[in-house]
Amino acid sequence: MELKKNSRVYIIAIAGTGMSALAGLFKEMGCEVAGSDVACYPPVSDLLKALNITVKLEYDVEHLKSFKPDYVVIGNFVRKDNPQAQWVIANNIPYGSMPSTLEEFFLPKTKNYVVAGTHGKSTTSTCLAHLFRSASRDPSFLIGAVSNDLDRSFALGKGKEFVLEGDEYDTAFFDKESKFLHYRPHTVLWTSLEFDHADIFPSMERLELMFRKLLAKIPADGELIYCRDWKRVHEMVEEERESSLRDKTIVSYGFSPESQIKIENFIENAQGIQFQVLGESFSMSMPGKFNAQNATAALIAAKRGGVSFEILKSELANFKGLKRRQEVRIEKNGTRVIDDFAHHPTAVKQVLEALRAKYPDTRIVAFFEARSNTTRRNFFQQEFVEAFRSADLVLLPEVFRKETLVRDEALDISRLVSDLNKVGTTAHGPITVDEMLELAQIEIKKGPCSLVVLSNGTFEGLHQRLISLIDSH
Repeated sequence: MELKKNSRVYIIAIAGTGMSALAGLFKEMGCEVAGSDVACYPPVSDLLKALNITVKLEYDVEHLKSFKPDYVVIGNFVRKDNPQAQWVIANNIPYGSMPSTLEEFFLPKTKNYVVAGTHGKSTTSTCLAHLFRSASRDPSFLIGAVSNDLDRSFALGKGKEFVLEGDEYDTAFFDKESKFLHYRPHTVLWTSLEFDHADIFPSMERLELMFRKLLAKIPADGELIYCRDWKRVHEMVEEERESSLRDKTIVSYGFSPESQIKIENFIENAQGIQFQVLGESFSMSMPGKFNAQNATAALIAAKRGGVSFEILKSELANFKGLKRRQEVRIEKNGTRVIDDFAHHPTAVKQVLEALRAKYPDTRIVAFFEARSNTTRRNFFQQEFVEAFRSADLVLLPEVFRKETLVRDEALDISRLVSDLNKVGTTAHGPITVDEMLELAQIEIKKGPCSLVVLSNGTFEGLHQRLISLIDSH
């Protein structure tokens, strides 16, 4: 079908980061947009209000019917028994998922850069969009995070480039394959690969199958840019080289000496990081080797897309990154609250190591909420012991909604605390947020420290409560 200016689009489950961004793309197209959800909080609620989009805070069929939609988007958190979804299907209203909607209405004529991988998707895609925009390329983009550089997480530009954060999570109740398979990739940036999303992938092989399918969608004139530092990523590229990747351009990057494009002379200090790649020196304020990898993927794609070294160097140095990615929320008398989205043990390890290097003279107190569908389970029971080794103190609540898990399936917080103490990392848990605040107050009184909140959720308002605690000292 075709949507035109003034077409009416209704979005069921509009209040997610990606769905609200899609709503913004439709508004920029000139469509009338409305939607529904069970709740809507800032910053999404602020965005939808600014876009003048009405949101019904229940799945009310009458609200949907009265809007008289030409097309309906059904989010991936919507179940098949949702009353609005059932009405749409029963009445033959044209509908699709968020990814299939992008595929049909926004991506057929653009040069699509799809950033995929377990870690670094949001940072890499935001960095690439920032570099293209700084070069006056006016790219389109859709990113599932809040940027400190881009005014919004979406744009419908006039340029040919479209940058997409390629999520491997499933698409909708009527499409159980990964979202990124809909994104018509010309260039795939593959940052990493580890097991994740245990709620939908029964095995690593099933997860890998989705990435193999993504590689197969790269066209004959397309490109794959991948991180050579990830052994399994490289193995899979080699396995596909004579089949789905035959005759396609493949570029590897990383710290590995076997990378085609090597990251060299890496330096990290309180100002951020410096490194050399593509024969040039670059700097950025975000810490960690993993951010050098993320930046390098974006630099390679932008350079191959025609952006000059002059712009790449100056704009990477200006790149501020994302909210909830090593974001310093407050700093007072040498003590700071740092907010980070990390929940996978590899991400936790990398973030804490990077912050240890950036703030070598302060103690690190890590607050970690096991909230995602994978980290709530005991898949990474031992990996988390190593992940927290860079912290001086680790404070852990009980697993989020533990009662919904099968018995003996949950991450064992008591065992994790015991194992951490055995290896010399002081840990307490499971404890309440109130108890964490009491221990944090003791640490603050000892002198400067970095209070690092690691969660992909709200953590019962811990961030703001820690900010208030520091503000009161």
